[in-house]
Amino acid sequence: MPFPSVAQMPAQTPAPVQALDCAKPGSRADRTVCASADLKVAAEDVATLLRGTLGNTPADGRDIIQRAQTAFLTERDGVCTDKSTIPACRSLYEKRAADLAAQNSAAQKKLASVAAGIPKDPKAAAAALQRYNGAAAKAWLVYLFQSGAVTVPDKDAAVRKLVDEILRQDLMKDPYLLEEMTNLGDVASAPLGTVLLFLRHVLSTTEMDAPCFLFTKHGQPAFEAFGAFWGNARDETPGLCSPPSSVFDLPEWKAVSAHMDPAIEPALAERGSIRHGYERQFEVDDLQASLVPSTLLEAPMSAEAKRAAELRGKTVAAFRSWNDFEVWPEKDYRATVSALPAAIAATSKLYREKFKLLPQTADQAAKAAGDRFVAGRLGLIMPDD
Repeated sequence: MPFPSVAQMPAQTPAPVQALDCAKPGSRADRTVCASADLKVAAEDVATLLRGTLGNTPADGRDIIQRAQTAFLTERDGVCTDKSTIPACRSLYEKRAADLAAQNSAAQKKLASVAAGIPKDPKAAAAALQRYNGAAAKAWLVYLFQSGAVTVPDKDAAVRKLVDEILRQDLMKDPYLLEEMTNLGDVASAPLGTVLLFLRHVLSTTEMDAPCFLFTKHGQPAFEAFGAFWGNARDETPGLCSPPSSVFDLPEWKAVSAHMDPAIEPALAERGSIRHGYERQFEVDDLQASLVPSTLLEAPMSAEAKRAAELRGKTVAAFRSWNDFEVWPEKDYRATVSALPAAIAATSKLYREKFKLLPQTADQAAKAAGDRFVAGRLGLIMPDD
């Protein structure tokens, strides 16, 4: 049975969320809230959480959320009657926000389980995602349609419709994020890497992680899309899946870390918010080396990845001729140099045995993993160009 065309798809209109209009407060409770800066923020938080919870809940589960919101508003109208009730009113809003946050978190876990089922049955996942009207579900549909995992009539029109809804009505009003997503251009005609970056940006507004199948299926484009992008705290999201085991947990790599960490950890703290970009790249390097090591030998695809590869090459070259022993003591540097061959050899062995890489390929991938490990950390204590 073919997936429905755009015209046949269920309407993706979000469930209504009552907005507080302080220009024209309509009740005593509205006037009380509008008179308090803290309560206005609390009301905005509740509205945002309500919108997110409804968007991350399938159609048949939204009615109970709406009924609870109606009950909250009724109680609010009885509590928030004048300025003297502001403390009680604030407590009421805080409780409602906590309830919605818990519901939204649970809803996102269920939505994430739908996305996790994509590799097994993409059509069933797409049908389930059609029951949602939030940004995350729509972004997963964009991925399914544009990647070809699910065939849909008028694919370009379907993708453009979903992207437009996400940008215009579903995402929180984050001007920086919306600008970056708009700069991606026409997602319907874009390469897979752009589609994955679009998905990454949407998931960054949720509690959902990027599942491992994206990386095992798409390799290099996925690692680039979910790598360090912002160079600041925004890189903390979305979370990345955890590999079954980490290459860098091998005792040989722990020995290398023991000689690098004393210099790296203070430098990481001194980097301020920029450290989040470094930490993100650490995570991606670890995931790539542990999940799909053969991709370490692939050429970078995006302009940003090419620049990162060039910088990594310069950093590895600096490591080989390191002489700034005030920043990194000579004894620790020499110990790192001595410990590296054993770590690379252990990694090559793992790649041959677990990933069935040919000996020469395993050796090359293990060396590339070592370069990622060293360059990512050494870049913290090297002077900026």
